[in-house]
Amino acid sequence: MVPSNPGPGSFRLYGMRRIATVVGTGALLLAMAACGSEVGFGGQPSNQPPASSTPGPTSEPNIAIPKPPEGGTAIPDKQLNPASQDMDGYKRLVWTKDQGATVGTYGREGGCSKVTGEAVEQTDKTVKLLLTETVPAKPQACTMDMRYPPVEVKLTKPLGDRTVTVEQKTEKK
Repeated sequence: MVPSNPGPGSFRLYGMRRIATVVGTGALLLAMAACGSEVGFGGQPSNQPPASSTPGPTSEPNIAIPKPPEGGTAIPDKQLNPASQDMDGYKRLVWTKDQGATVGTYGREGGCSKVTGEAVEQTDKTVKLLLTETVPAKPQACTMDMRYPPVEVKLTKPLGDRTVTVEQKTEKK
């Protein structure tokens, strides 16, 4: 309310009150907006998923669950060495083709890198696949994309009941 007979200091007082009201209202609106989010003022996002979600890639509707390429058949979980299970936080998929004579999995490569695979060990009980991501030896500008191409390897004999182990390494060339 403006006084009916304003004196020389009353305009300054009225203006300061109005600024305080505007600033206070803005702060209140900002605080109310923060109440609807997971992270408040100066807070850190939680690494834990919301209690109502289920863990794993199926809880995210936009994440595609990998499937074997055309003609491939996924091997049972019991045939995959547990140390090979993780690929960027997701279960690794391994498949066979050609009546088990070819084994494959998805590799990982980036803007300037390329992934290849080879069977480095084949015994009567196990097959060990080595995925090698080759990166440039000298620093250079690369795109920041990630690709997961299928990598397939011919075996000396069909996989059968043998266990598959997948290892990864990075090599500079």
